[in-house]
Amino acid sequence: MKGQAAPAPDRIGEIQAALVKDGSYAGVPTGKWDDSTAAALRRYQSAHGLSPTGKLDALTLEKLGLGSETAGVAPPTPPPNAAANRLLSRSAQREEIKNENQPE
Repeated sequence: MKGQAAPAPDRIGEIQAALVKDGSYAGVPTGKWDDSTAAALRRYQSAHGLSPTGKLDALTLEKLGLGSETAGVAPPTPPPNAAANRLLSRSAQREEIKNENQPE
């Protein structure tokens, strides 16, 4: 089983900057996920009542001010014009299109 994948360097830099602002990370943001970043994240999590795992999760990102407003609140929503009809049968899709094209 594969472990948690590291975020992109730009995102790591944002996380490190947030940890610096909080006082949990004493270094300069490097954009590299290393032991000092994981230790700073554990300190932050512990100080903010989170499970000090040193791993990123939605709640930690939210508390850092870097999370999604809907993380853990609602299921993901498909982007506009997404092919949400993929779950419908082909005949149901054709019926939907036919109904959309009929004059009112």
